Amino acid sequence: MSPVLTIFRKELRSYVMTPYGWVILAFVMALQSVSLSGTLKAFQLAPQKEGILFFILHSPMFWFYFLFIFPLLTMRSLAEEEKTGTLESLLTTPIKTWQVVLGKYFSAYAFYIILWLPMLLYPILADWSNLIVQWIYGYDAGMVLPYRLADWAGAYAILLMVGAWFTAIGIFASSMTGSQIISGIITIGLLVLIFFMGLIPVVWGEFPAAGIFHYMSCSEHLDRFSAGLVDTRPVVFYLTMTVLTLAVTIRIIDHRRWKH
Repeated sequence: MSPVLTIFRKELRSYVMTPYGWVILAFVMALQSVSLSGTLKAFQLAPQKEGILFFILHSPMFWFYFLFIFPLLTMRSLAEEEKTGTLESLLTTPIKTWQVVLGKYFSAYAFYIILWLPMLLYPILADWSNLIVQWIYGYDAGMVLPYRLADWAGAYAILLMVGAWFTAIGIFASSMTGSQIISGIITIGLLVLIFFMGLIPVVWGEFPAAGIFHYMSCSEHLDRFSAGLVDTRPVVFYLTMTVLTLAVTIRIIDHRRWKH
């Protein structure tokens, strides 16, 4: 079996078969439910032009918990191994550094994808609630969620792309220290910096270099994709940055490996 696959399976089990992973899942689902509840209230008060996912993914609540997902997922990936001394033992085996990094990365990214699967059930749950209410009380509750395939596909596509880079940033931060707390602080600091860099044109207005900040603005990418407007430039950007971030992480661990 490939070392990458072996590490991937071991790390993924540490998420799905321990209370730690379930606490993260419960935290994310609870905040997703709050966002959905607020969105449904907005749709009830007045007709909305945008789809339901557009509102869910643009609430302040979303960015609050979205940025905090990644330090929770990655802060112990390499930092815990460094603290307990198992990373040094792992790196003295014939396993290559890139195999360790990719195994850790793909397991965290796979669990990140799992966190967003419940959102796929929203339209189905709305239909089921109508059937249950009609069966018990004899009337239709009218819980119909607007569903446009382009909106949902676009929203999930951008969530996967942004998550790929942000997870890589978390693994990068975890490779720099033996402390989970410091790793988490570095991760959230970098993510908040990236997020606010995308808001610079909003705060300062348009200027000659504003196009660079528009290009890397994850909030603008989320706007377009959740409205069903797919653009290839963010795809190239996030894939490139993910690869570069993982490459830097491998170099950092290689340096530590040869230092020892």
